[in-house]
Amino acid sequence: MTTAMTAAPPRPEQTFCLHGLRVDLPAHRVCRGRREITLTPQEYALLEALVINHDLAMTREQLLSIAWGYDYEGETRTVDVHINRLRRKLDLSREIQTVYKVGYRLDTHES
Repeated sequence: MTTAMTAAPPRPEQTFCLHGLRVDLPAHRVCRGRREITLTPQEYALLEALVINHDLAMTREQLLSIAWGYDYEGETRTVDVHINRLRRKLDLSREIQTVYKVGYRLDTHES
């Protein structure tokens, strides 16, 4: 007797949804509607940091530490470049907010 194995649906805290965008954290997948959006590993790591810490202002240094690793010795402006790519690719220009003199925040509140 064989039984078909089915994957359990992701738990709510493992899937993040915002304005038609769905981020499946365990699967590392990002979709808008039925269309999967391809992100580079670095773009995904940055998005994941913003999602996990949504509604919190995060400094560039914090984002570098989380998404690039503690030993990253590059320029903090690389975060700005990747943020702009995420805004364009994911159509989140209003939701990924620049926090003056701090860094960035993923705002999940309805505006």
